[in-house]
Amino acid sequence: MPEYVHGGDVYSFAARFGGAPVDLSANINPYGIPERVQQAMHEAIGACTQYPDPFCRAARQAIGAAEGVDPDRIYCGSGAADVLDRLAAVLRPQTALLLAPTFAEYERTLEGAQIRFHTLRADEGFAVTERILQDIMPELDAVYLCNPNNPTGRTIAPALLHEIAARCAQVGARLIVDECFLDFVMDGEKRTLVPLLDEFPSLVLLRAYTKMYAVPGVRFGWCMTADAALIEDLYRAGQPWNVSVVAQACAVACAGERDYACRTAQRIADERAYLMQELAARDLTVFSGEANFLLFRAQDTDLQENLARRGILIRDCSNYRGLMRGYYRTAVKTRKESSALLAALDDIRREET
Repeated sequence: MPEYVHGGDVYSFAARFGGAPVDLSANINPYGIPERVQQAMHEAIGACTQYPDPFCRAARQAIGAAEGVDPDRIYCGSGAADVLDRLAAVLRPQTALLLAPTFAEYERTLEGAQIRFHTLRADEGFAVTERILQDIMPELDAVYLCNPNNPTGRTIAPALLHEIAARCAQVGARLIVDECFLDFVMDGEKRTLVPLLDEFPSLVLLRAYTKMYAVPGVRFGWCMTADAALIEDLYRAGQPWNVSVVAQACAVACAGERDYACRTAQRIADERAYLMQELAARDLTVFSGEANFLLFRAQDTDLQENLARRGILIRDCSNYRGLMRGYYRTAVKTRKESSALLAALDDIRREET
């Protein structure tokens, strides 16, 4: 079997250690699935005797109303990863620019393309700065950004994002911006590029309900673009029933849960501040993230294994481009889960002294 390079692999943990871990390796809302979303999915089970709507009409209508976007500018897929695969199949970029480090699925979908990397610097807190403008050259077909970036948790300043979009338009490069974690940012509604869709028809925004509404097992994501031809091509790029009946019902319900998302963002901000302080107090180098996860560096290059033996899963980030052994990512969850992580770190430290 191929190597699994993402977080959330509770199945391998169970096979190895038995039981369920405190999973801080996947960045999922710790407050669970909203009740109305659960109810909508349960009610959809009876409709599973029918094929799902290949055009996700109800879901697109609900998302469009929530985002202020024409539903015809929305394409839905089986998670954001499915949309990424279709985008790569349709766009077929010969040369693309990616951040390093960033989400590994962008590079995976671009197999065969020439990929250039804009390396983020630890001494700049892994922030995306004006340096990136120098790397957006005329020979590029596509630029992929993650905002906030995974695994750093850093957002890109809105003014710089506008400059990047303008530069991409100038050189003829498609700009794909992954906003899947933006719901967790306190002022995320001010940082989305939705208002720029008309100004930049080559802009594509990627979203998902996976993280905020704690439904990674359901698989629902979408993209938004003013490029009508691209939307049409995405429909033709794979099988027509790629989003299940249950997933579509889930999406309609999630679109109506903005209050839940706002409350979660505030709670996560409070827990993130606490966890940053406590990790730093244990001599870990913590990078200032703005989402529901934190990147940190430790002297212990076996920390993931040492924590796993104590029932805690974190993400080893050494397989991210631009990072090395000793870099880790932890999800920001409840105080109880953070306390379990901190207690395990203290236990490891006691053993070492």
